[in-house]
Amino acid sequence: MKGVFGLLPTPYKTDLEIDTQDLRSLADFCCRSGQHGIVWPVMVGEFYFLGEAERIAALDEVLDVVAGRVPVVFGCSGVSVPQVVEFARAAGRAGADSVIAMAPAQTNQDVAIDMYHRLGDAFDGPIMLQNAGGYAPLTGEQIATLVEQVPHIDYIKEERHPGPRHIAEVRDLVGDKVKTIFGGAGGRLLPDETRRGADGCMPACQFGDILARFYALWWDGDEDAARALHRRLLPLINLENHAFFRYILQLRGVISAMTVRAPGPTLDAADGEEIAILLQALDAQDVCADFPFSDQV
Repeated sequence: MKGVFGLLPTPYKTDLEIDTQDLRSLADFCCRSGQHGIVWPVMVGEFYFLGEAERIAALDEVLDVVAGRVPVVFGCSGVSVPQVVEFARAAGRAGADSVIAMAPAQTNQDVAIDMYHRLGDAFDGPIMLQNAGGYAPLTGEQIATLVEQVPHIDYIKEERHPGPRHIAEVRDLVGDKVKTIFGGAGGRLLPDETRRGADGCMPACQFGDILARFYALWWDGDEDAARALHRRLLPLINLENHAFFRYILQLRGVISAMTVRAPGPTLDAADGEEIAILLQALDAQDVCADFPFSDQV
């Protein structure tokens, strides 16, 4: 598993229940637009707002619509280690291809290390270690030790700041003992992350087809063209927040509403005008033809 693994935002109906039809549409969009995998729910999917039962039930919806077209990684981060482990067991029962988790908030590195050992016992498949600031981030040496001790840790998402430098650190320490190191930061630092040893990224999914094009160019050896594409997309990536994800996905006809479970940043008419201007920098060949950008929501 490598390349662009699109992060799904969690869509809601006006009654604040998960909109399963829009969730299915998001997963289908990732498959049809050439993204290499799907991850749900992590920070972009607001895992911290989701109940246990609805989260597990919605995984079945994602797996059903994907139907094996791309790998599905279930986000298991939670409020406690037992909850993380229960999500991992549910992922195994449902047939998810992998799980990803970071330590619960307000814990420490000892808790994080213990959690990954427990995940190795709970999920009989590849585990993605997510190393993020604010969630008991591990040192490179601690990650390398866990990779040795927990055979199921095959993938790492390294997003400590500065991301590219830490990706290089972890790559030097683990070598080929993990299959892929994924970067974070929404793809902002993608060329530098790739240059320093990342073979994938996990951005919000709304531009996943364009970032898949980046990888196609880079893997074909055309680094200059890949960087040029990234420079055209970067001003849009820099605008990202939860309202932005939803707005772009509405422009592309993927989801139907901007509803959220908690107040957050909003977009005004001037934001829409700026986004429209920035979208003009993208070429038709960069964008999946099935999901063009409309003029307005």
